[in-house]
Amino acid sequence: MYDVMVVDDETFILEGIASMVNWEKCGTHAPVKAYNGQMAYDLIQKKPPDIVLTDIKMPGLNGIELIEKVYDTFPAVRFIVLSGYDEFEFAKTAMKCGVKHYLLKPSNEEKIEEAVGDIVQELDQAGEKEAFIENMREHLNNIIPKAKEQFLREFIINKKFDIKEWRYYQELFGFEKQWKSFRLIGFVLDDSVEYESLFMLKEMLKNEITACQDILLATIISERIVLLVEDSGVQTLIDHIKNVKEDWKDLQQSSFTTSVTSTGSITDLHLLYQEILEGLSHRFYLGRGGIVTSEDIKDDNHEFKGLTMDHESLLVAVRSGNEEEASEYLDYCFQALKKARFDVQVVRSHCLELYMSLIRQTDSASMEQLFDHVTMFHTFTTLPEMEVFMKETAVGIAEKNYTNQKNTQNQLVKEVMNYAKEHLDDEALSISGIASDVFYMNSDYLGKLFKKETGEKFSTYLMKERMERAKGLMDQTEEVKMFEVAEKVGFGNNPRYFSQVFKKHTGHTPSEYKKEG
Repeated sequence: MYDVMVVDDETFILEGIASMVNWEKCGTHAPVKAYNGQMAYDLIQKKPPDIVLTDIKMPGLNGIELIEKVYDTFPAVRFIVLSGYDEFEFAKTAMKCGVKHYLLKPSNEEKIEEAVGDIVQELDQAGEKEAFIENMREHLNNIIPKAKEQFLREFIINKKFDIKEWRYYQELFGFEKQWKSFRLIGFVLDDSVEYESLFMLKEMLKNEITACQDILLATIISERIVLLVEDSGVQTLIDHIKNVKEDWKDLQQSSFTTSVTSTGSITDLHLLYQEILEGLSHRFYLGRGGIVTSEDIKDDNHEFKGLTMDHESLLVAVRSGNEEEASEYLDYCFQALKKARFDVQVVRSHCLELYMSLIRQTDSASMEQLFDHVTMFHTFTTLPEMEVFMKETAVGIAEKNYTNQKNTQNQLVKEVMNYAKEHLDDEALSISGIASDVFYMNSDYLGKLFKKETGEKFSTYLMKERMERAKGLMDQTEEVKMFEVAEKVGFGNNPRYFSQVFKKHTGHTPSEYKKEG
């Protein structure tokens, strides 16, 4: 409903318009009345209405002067001008202030209602357009950070973009300046990896490192936090990373390993990422919580750099319980190793690192048992022996993860259903609210999981439960009141809407259901 003001110095006309027009039908509140232009302007300054219906000829501040003054301060206020035949030329000057609606005196209530209705329709359309634009703006604001992270992932992992494409994305994402030299920093947790812990550590690192230099982008790639930073002194970076290490130890009682690369141009990001992988691969030898720089590894065997591979797809397959995909990946991996014919110790070291990554994809008890098998890597004399061992390990972990995830998913859906039954009276109950406020999960994932396990959307299940609860309440007593039932099944103070939904789902209104019962 919109606010309206009527302005006219002739009292009987003012009162007539105010009383005869069906304002509610037009979509407005009853009008505020002003008996001259100055009074109208004073009232508008205190609380500007949406629509003003004004006469032109008035003592003191006339209608045109009122329109001009209001337009300067409140340009959103819409005007309808009442004028006589001899005033029409005078009224046309109001067009400069955007006035589109003119009524000749005398004007009946039907014409006034039609003019007010036109403006109400214009205001509705403007509101819808503004809401649409705001929704799109919010949607873009949510998408851009995710797109930036995805862009970094693609650029440093697959090297899909050239310098021209980089400049396009730089403009798209609003990067503030062009840097000529970059550095990548990689981090991995030394204990069991959970996404929440990775996200928390990423935010702590961003907050700390931003104090000494700009961070262009940050992302998580296969259990690794990767920061793209402006080139600056390595020691300053290390000092800030050490600060985070202390805070992380106090907070989580654990540690993380860091790899700081050398510097390079934008086209070198893929090579810098390989440098990160090489640096992090030294964790097994350096121990927990180490910081590896490019200086630490520059004299290492260069053959090892050629063997460095990112086994993200294998770890994802094992973690998600996909036995077949894990087995196929290892077939491909070991076939590549056979063709390459790297030094035996290099292959042994690489497979040992991969084995350590694999066993971290299971629970802590199983990981401890599998860790005891590390010594077997020193007993293998042929690559096929090592391949069989790695496959058995990967497939075994994948099989266990599949069983655990299936059980966990079933239990999670049961908990969602139980929570819904216990809170049917909550009008705002939704899968997104349950996901964020109760289980601290991604709402899209929980919604898809619920549908996968039950065969129906959560909203459909919720409405069925509410209707069954409503029928149960109505069966309990003859004197049940529909507004009470509506409140208890999540329809708040809207029993009319509850009645409509009840009939849609049962084929009967609540009253009909009670009679038949």
